Amino acid sequence: MGPEYVLSQMRENQSTYNWFSGKAKVDFIEGRRKTPFTAQLRIKRDSVIWISLSSGIGVEGARLLLTQDSVKYLNRLNKTYFVGDYEFLSTLIDTEINYCMIQALLTAKDFAWYDYQDLKAKLDNRLYRLESTNKRKLKKRSKITNFEDVVYYQSLWINPETFKIESIKITELGQENKRIFAYYKQYRRNNEQLIPYSIDIELYNDKEMRLEMVYYRISLDEKVEFPFSISQKYMLIQL
Repeated sequence: MGPEYVLSQMRENQSTYNWFSGKAKVDFIEGRRKTPFTAQLRIKRDSVIWISLSSGIGVEGARLLLTQDSVKYLNRLNKTYFVGDYEFLSTLIDTEINYCMIQALLTAKDFAWYDYQDLKAKLDNRLYRLESTNKRKLKKRSKITNFEDVVYYQSLWINPETFKIESIKITELGQENKRIFAYYKQYRRNNEQLIPYSIDIELYNDKEMRLEMVYYRISLDEKVEFPFSISQKYMLIQL
C-alpha cells in the first residue's frame, strides 16, 4: 500500500487516551553496567509528563516533571534539583530532545514530521516501513533555519495487521552518529485500546545507553496528580 494509506491507517489506529498512568520494572544499561529500578509514569497528553524512579525497596531516588517548554528534576540521593529547559536533558544524553519526542517514545506514537517531507512506504521484514524520501530537502530546510531548530529524520516500522508502531528510529540530521531506537512489544488490550507493555529505548552517540521497561500496571483516562516540591535544603544544579 502507498504511504498515504499506511499513514492514515496508523493515525486511525493510534491510542486516543488523554491520561496515562503506569508502573514498570526498568533496567538502565550503560556499557556493562545495569541498574534496575521501579518507575511510575503519569502523562496528561500534550501537556505534562511526570516520572518517579525508585529503588527495589521502594525508596524514591529521583523525580522528573516535563512540560512543553520546561524541565524540573529532583535528585533525592544527592539533594540537588534543576529547573529550566530541555538543554538539561539534551546535555545529559548528548542528543537534542524535546517534549514531543519524549512523549512519542514513551507512548509508541510518532511525532509531527510530515509537513515538509515526501513519504515513502515499503515492506521490510513483513512490516511497513514509513519514512522520508528526500534527505536533501531536509538538509536544505536545516540550512534555512541555521540549525536553530534541529531537523530530524524519522523511520517507523508498522504492523500491517494492527497498524501499531513496532519500532522507531530517529536521527538528528547532520549528526547521523546520534540515533535513537525504540521497540514496542507485548501489545495488550486496555480500555479497548492496544497498548505496548514492553518498551526498549536505545540511544547511540559517543556512548551507548539502553532503557528496558516492562509495565505491570497501566491505567488509562483516569485523572492523576503531578506532585513536585523542592526542599530549601536542596542545591540547584548549574549547567
